[in-house]
Amino acid sequence: MRISTKRPAALAAAGALAVLAALSSPASAAHGAPKGRPVCAVGDAEPDCMLRVSPRKPGSAKAAAAGMPAGALTAADLQDAYKLPSDLLGGGSTIAVVVPFGNTSAEKDLATYRTANGMHVCDAEFPCFRRIDQRGGTTPPPAGTAWTLHAAVGLDMASAACPNCHLLLVEADDDTLANQGAAVDQAVAQGARTVVVMNGWFPEYEGQDAEAAHFDHPGVAIVAASGSSSFNGGGREALPAAYPSVVSVGGTNLYRDPAAKRGWSETAWRDTTSGCSLYEKRPAWQRKGDCGDRRTVADVAAVASDYTPVAVYDATSSGWALVSGAPVAAALIGGVYGLAGNTSATPAPRRLYANARYLFDLTSGANGSCAGSYLCTTGPGYDGPSGMGAPNGTGAF
Repeated sequence: MRISTKRPAALAAAGALAVLAALSSPASAAHGAPKGRPVCAVGDAEPDCMLRVSPRKPGSAKAAAAGMPAGALTAADLQDAYKLPSDLLGGGSTIAVVVPFGNTSAEKDLATYRTANGMHVCDAEFPCFRRIDQRGGTTPPPAGTAWTLHAAVGLDMASAACPNCHLLLVEADDDTLANQGAAVDQAVAQGARTVVVMNGWFPEYEGQDAEAAHFDHPGVAIVAASGSSSFNGGGREALPAAYPSVVSVGGTNLYRDPAAKRGWSETAWRDTTSGCSLYEKRPAWQRKGDCGDRRTVADVAAVASDYTPVAVYDATSSGWALVSGAPVAAALIGGVYGLAGNTSATPAPRRLYANARYLFDLTSGANGSCAGSYLCTTGPGYDGPSGMGAPNGTGAF
């Protein structure tokens, strides 16, 4: 089978848009698995297109007093916004955070974040942190300074949602999709019921089914970001989020709103990725809709916008930072799955569609132009940018 490099036309009819993902250029039509860093890498000043560090700005005096950057969302903010019973649940859950390469400061960085946010640190009294390689051993892979922020985001956001969960940092040998998959397998073998893949923007390719089994473990919630490249993801959706077995997480803007019943307002983030998979079949729990028989991205959403960044601590990146980007949302949603502690065999993505009453339905915002289709425009019920909505407690997880 050859991949066509032609863009299919968007077909608008009776208020619906039939959109199939298209390749962005002939040069991008790779026939094999993607290797190493993606084409969205933009240099040392901003090591990737998925996480961004914002300048500090005025904000909460409480956060500043704790050492956190003013203007960033804290763990307490996130728990309040998503109505999470974080003090009560999660004690029996293990959340695995999968990242490429080694990070020697991960445990100390996590302790700094947890202390500043009023959480018990992971120590002998509360042994809630372990760090392993993709074979389950304690010999770390080579250090990768470009990836330490991903580890910090994963651990900090999982902690924010579920302070009582145990955290397992699994460091893959490198940043290839194959080794991310091997690290996921190891996380599951170690007992993790939730796995967050922080390196999650491999563009879809012909033959991607060869790696799919690594991201499909019954009874385990495997979570990844939909991406940070707006509607249609540059022509192809991102792996592993495009796999139907993975919970694909979109990004939002989240800000306090005293006029709202919730106390917060949340809208689709302009950079979040949504669209139709090139190769993956539509799972039974998704409506056929504008993607026909193909899988639609995303399933659920949480904060990721550069307008409303979160506080993260990463010593390698100069300590406290205001961080945004798609992996923020994925890690936070992973924390919610850990908090829920659901042992059901029902696939983790399917639970979201069956329990929409436990999600905040987002109805404002768009991430591109698609003739008004729900694939890039939020509205009541399911839409591409925010999926079924954002967490409202743990009932949907």
